[in-house]
Amino acid sequence: MYPCIASAARKVLGLAVLSLASHSVVAEQNVAYRFESAAQEISQLYWLAETATVCGWATPAESDKFKRFSLRFLGAHLSDRSRKALLSLVSQPRFEIGLHHAAVEGARENCGSKRWHSGWDTYKAAADENDGEY
Repeated sequence: MYPCIASAARKVLGLAVLSLASHSVVAEQNVAYRFESAAQEISQLYWLAETATVCGWATPAESDKFKRFSLRFLGAHLSDRSRKALLSLVSQPRFEIGLHHAAVEGARENCGSKRWHSGWDTYKAAADENDGEY
């Protein structure tokens, strides 16, 4: 399971991090925003938070706060049933463990990446700014 998560996270995270804002706008306008999309996005955002912690860009507390915001934000755009399914997904112990392992495995190449560091800084600032809204 871990290599699959790590591989998927690495392949799609680049595009997803840069396009999350546009997906969110689409989600607000599209009643059909689905669990599958939210599951992919939450995996990518949790991976980014784990990477930020592993790389020393964030404390574990900052990373956890970002994860909680991400879950609330995405959940706000889902049906009640899909929101519950998303919460169930992230509540599975293997979910965060797998993403943490992916972040550790990719640390050598990702910690020196200005792209990931900048992405973290940008998304963290947006999450902090909008924390009370979701």
